[in-house]
Amino acid sequence: MIPVSNLDAAMLYAETAEMPMHTLGVLILERTDVAGAGSPFEIVRKLFAERIHLVPPFRRRLVQGPMQIGDPHWIEDPAFDLDQHLVRVVLPSPGGMRELRDFVGAFAGSRLDRNRPLWKAALVEGLDHDRLSLVMKIHHAAMDGGRAAAIAGELLDDAPEGRPTPSPNAPWVPDREPSIPWLAADTIRTLLGKPRRAAEAAGRVASAVRARGTSDPHPSPAIEALEKKPLFDAPPTPFNRALTPTRSVGLADVSFEDVKAIKKAFGTTVNDVVLAACCASLRSWLETHGGLPSRPLVATVPVSVRQEGDRAGNRVSVIRVHLPIHVEDSIGRLLAIHEETERQKNRHRGKGGGDVLKNFADIVTNVTVPWILTHLMSLYSSRHLADRVPPLWNLVISNIAGPAVPLYTTGARLTHLFPLGPVQQGSGLNITVMSVVDRLCFGALACTDLVPNVQDIAAGFVDEIERLRSSIERAKK
Repeated sequence: MIPVSNLDAAMLYAETAEMPMHTLGVLILERTDVAGAGSPFEIVRKLFAERIHLVPPFRRRLVQGPMQIGDPHWIEDPAFDLDQHLVRVVLPSPGGMRELRDFVGAFAGSRLDRNRPLWKAALVEGLDHDRLSLVMKIHHAAMDGGRAAAIAGELLDDAPEGRPTPSPNAPWVPDREPSIPWLAADTIRTLLGKPRRAAEAAGRVASAVRARGTSDPHPSPAIEALEKKPLFDAPPTPFNRALTPTRSVGLADVSFEDVKAIKKAFGTTVNDVVLAACCASLRSWLETHGGLPSRPLVATVPVSVRQEGDRAGNRVSVIRVHLPIHVEDSIGRLLAIHEETERQKNRHRGKGGGDVLKNFADIVTNVTVPWILTHLMSLYSSRHLADRVPPLWNLVISNIAGPAVPLYTTGARLTHLFPLGPVQQGSGLNITVMSVVDRLCFGALACTDLVPNVQDIAAGFVDEIERLRSSIERAKK
């Protein structure tokens, strides 16, 4: 058995019916001339069966002690059944992207069964132009978005003719279900160690705070003003309210070469271009749905802290970026965002920022027990308390590096991989982008009741990339 880390466990405790805590990936597969043996679903099932050992979390499920007092563990599921995780879906006519988005939104709205490994995949047939889609849903406790993105490279091949499947290092051996006495003893050991672990985490947080306070004794006026911003400086918007269970998605893609050309022309980063395009799209959507708020939007931007070769759960920290939605000029928005992200990244590096989420999770999970945390989240959700509390942030915007080379499975080539991250109470919109060879794929997951017409946000992202690209062309003339 493997103990669930505190950060991963926090993803479990936070989950409610209104807030499923899973990520999704929508893979679009274009059929090639390479013929496979059997139906598309049979081919995909065979692929998972042959390569599931390359993704260990796919055969692990949760166990927890009596009354949810002890911490959870992963076990190699003795009742694992691949057919409980793979389903076949046929889109209704005409089988376009609208129908696919409708299916993905419904698929995203249901929670994963904790009595089984925390993932599910749907092979979607009936997509126009003889395409297929593989929609994968993976709980955030099992892996973060960056790790989930790497799965495509493990399940698919870098050549149309395929490659030999690497053999497992050893035969897979399922675990025995732990006994009640063992779980009770483990719970006692866990409870006895909580005060020490909480004190250690609090010490790490205090050290990080002191490091930040002494890192720059003479900050510039701009940095000083940023440091003095209140914690609750995110303005209210239509999507910063209590969640309902309904979900919808927006999907779009742009040329990755265009994004890199914009980055180069203005001396920014790809992530700055992504944030600027999101900012412009949100500005347009808000003008249509209630008007612009009085302050800049606050975006939480995940930052990977995963070390090379690290394949475990979540390895992520965050920075907060203020999006200047009141700036009308596209280039002005991009340059303002670049200035702030550089400042925020400099503050984040080497000052304990990389462990901020881990340390926070360590404190919270060690000063209480899972039963209390899950019931507090259930109460917060069911009483719609997010409607009464100012938001800490407006939305999450993530940028994930995807496969840099073309990928294939038997008879099909991966053309797009749209990522979707979970929404949180008080923040009903999550935007994630991923580079896939020559495309940058945009995915927005939203609470439908808070964000109507979420596809408009995806379309606005595409429009802003085109405006920035056109500005480069005009400058050359």
